[in-house]
Amino acid sequence: MSAFLGKIHFLLYNKIQVQEKLQQETLKLAEEKNIPVEELKLKINEKYGYPETTPLEQVINQDNIHGWLQLKIQGVENRTAALVTELIKNHKVNIEDIGKVYFQNGKKLMETTVVEDLSPKALYILIFDNLLEGMPCDRVNEEVNESEDEFSWKTTRNIHLEHWENANGEITNFYTLRDAWINGFLSATGRKYVYTRSEDGYNKIRKG
Repeated sequence: MSAFLGKIHFLLYNKIQVQEKLQQETLKLAEEKNIPVEELKLKINEKYGYPETTPLEQVINQDNIHGWLQLKIQGVENRTAALVTELIKNHKVNIEDIGKVYFQNGKKLMETTVVEDLSPKALYILIFDNLLEGMPCDRVNEEVNESEDEFSWKTTRNIHLEHWENANGEITNFYTLRDAWINGFLSATGRKYVYTRSEDGYNKIRKG
């Protein structure tokens, strides 16, 4: 069955699994704060679909690979937005506390990744080998500038907004958490890097 699948499909599914892992770690934080996690998971999963963690070649719809992956991306993004929004609005969890979960997740992922090239562009590629930014055909990120010490790109559209609107949440929370994850990832490189993001969609990784 896996012969019908390409590298890009496994890469996308891995990105989904990164988000599923972040949700599990966020739920662990909630559990530590004595929040009724099982009730919360049931509420969110029944609305947005249950997580899928089975190996890709065992579960994917071979007749509609693109559509199946798109649905899984939408599901995990909706559940993430709903979980974070629920914790902040109804359980008084600080976004900073959730941000620490994301920072540590990014840090651990980098620590377990074999990396030969630590240039700013290579780090950008590694980051988005793990973070969801829609389907490849969405072409959300566009390169702006590359040098030995810096790589910058522009986010051309906000494809995550709809998921946070579905959850009646704040899209700023999404970017707060993404920033935390990226900073955690960069912190484990063993080198000094600075990541910045502007409100008009420009992003930069530069040597500190």
